[in-house]
Amino acid sequence: MEPFGHTFTCLEDETILEGARRHPVFLRYGCKNGACGTCKVQLVDGDVELAASSYALPPAERDRGTILVCQSYPVDDCVIDVAAMNLDEEEFYSGDKAGQYAMAVESNEALTPDIRRLILRHAEHVVMPFAAGQFVNVTVPGTDAERSYSMSNGSADNDRIELICKVIQGGLFSNFLTEHARPGVPVTVTGPFGLMSVRLSHRGIVMVAGGSGLAPLLSMLTDQAQRGAPREVTLFFGARTRQDLYGFDELAGLQTVLPDLRFVPVLEDPHPGWSGATGLVTEAIARYRTDWSGHDAYLCGPPGMIEAATELLVRRGVRAGNVYSDAFVPTGKTPVG
Repeated sequence: MEPFGHTFTCLEDETILEGARRHPVFLRYGCKNGACGTCKVQLVDGDVELAASSYALPPAERDRGTILVCQSYPVDDCVIDVAAMNLDEEEFYSGDKAGQYAMAVESNEALTPDIRRLILRHAEHVVMPFAAGQFVNVTVPGTDAERSYSMSNGSADNDRIELICKVIQGGLFSNFLTEHARPGVPVTVTGPFGLMSVRLSHRGIVMVAGGSGLAPLLSMLTDQAQRGAPREVTLFFGARTRQDLYGFDELAGLQTVLPDLRFVPVLEDPHPGWSGATGLVTEAIARYRTDWSGHDAYLCGPPGMIEAATELLVRRGVRAGNVYSDAFVPTGKTPVG
């Protein structure tokens, strides 16, 4: 394993990440299902069997030898270069940094017909430090399955975590949410994971959210408010109908502290009397401003929305290197949901 010259053995039917986690080394990872792209490395030699979504690993990257260690099964002896993970030697040999935390349901609130806010509080006198924009893996009670959700509260309020969860019909965790997640029910959480966070800069910020993708952006904005950050922020939130929008109260509160925060809700199917933006969220972004140069972009939501918004914003002046995204990919239905 370059650049550290370390070797280890993977068991049969074990991914590279699973093999690494059995040894005292650390590789950056997140969702473990190929959706987030955190664990990208370069395959230098050898061959792997790779199962990953085209969004997390586009064909052009595959052609250059990029792989996801959470989805890569070694076919023979392999050499991988983990330099893209920006690990120093101390970090690499520190082992897996993710912690496991015993928590309990504090509240479970329906925000829309298919979005819920789940608040979990630490059941023991140990808190999980996290950075705004990160996510956790929640173990579905009674199973070994995990689901990934971003925190929506600010990192200063780490005595609890607030998760915004999309309800998927037939989903394993969705069934827990709708049928069993009552106050006091124990839940195991592992994390934090992810590199999504507001980068230090004097540039303005454009944020784009869809569905439960508003969660990490709320967390990042809350942190900005708590730190008194003066940056200009324009947040677009795309939804199908008015009943699919949420977060108005939180954003109104943030606007009292962040006077340069502009919130633009966008409806594809507006009801009579709706006076806000309409159409696809990318159409609203294009109408709002013709030139987005001098901005950083943070995009969270469905892969299709992120792909379209990235293409538009880069075309309108945002540097490709200043676009940061987190795709929210449903894991599926029972037994994976």
